[in-house]
Amino acid sequence: MEIRRGTQFIENGTKQAIVEFVFTVYIIYVFQGTLSQFDIVIKYKKDGTRIRTPKHIHWVVDILMKMQGNEILTKNYLQAIQECWNSCVPLTNNDYDTLKVLIENGENDIDIEQYFPLNAFGEYDVEFLYVLMELLAVQEKTNRADAYMFGKIIEELLETERDIFKIIYTAGFGGRRG
Repeated sequence: MEIRRGTQFIENGTKQAIVEFVFTVYIIYVFQGTLSQFDIVIKYKKDGTRIRTPKHIHWVVDILMKMQGNEILTKNYLQAIQECWNSCVPLTNNDYDTLKVLIENGENDIDIEQYFPLNAFGEYDVEFLYVLMELLAVQEKTNRADAYMFGKIIEELLETERDIFKIIYTAGFGGRRG
């Protein structure tokens, strides 16, 4: 992964990305949000496609595919992500350096390379998923100290007797498209 200063613009060229995380076929963009001083807006795109706003359902489906391929390693990965969620604190700055360090330190803490075998399953590689999920978690906690959506989905995915319908319902925000 390459981390670079933002070059992408959105909203008719009025908003420039703060930071960009560049993977083999995907790029994650982080923009200044509007909900709070340190709010971030996350977007991503695959080569040759339009920029999208990530939804919980996107990564949930991918994680379920990884579970079909290697449930034990996927659960270990999810437990590491859950620890990130539990220790995640609201942003006190959302500049390039802060976001870069957040992701670099997190990848070192969870030793991301041990999960690379999961790249054989699903659409996204685990490094992309980690960056996306870390950013979604910090975004959620920055805007709502009592946020729970991300953590709740992880808990449901880690249950021994997963209820696929409950997981999809939660990831889709109560049945709304997501």
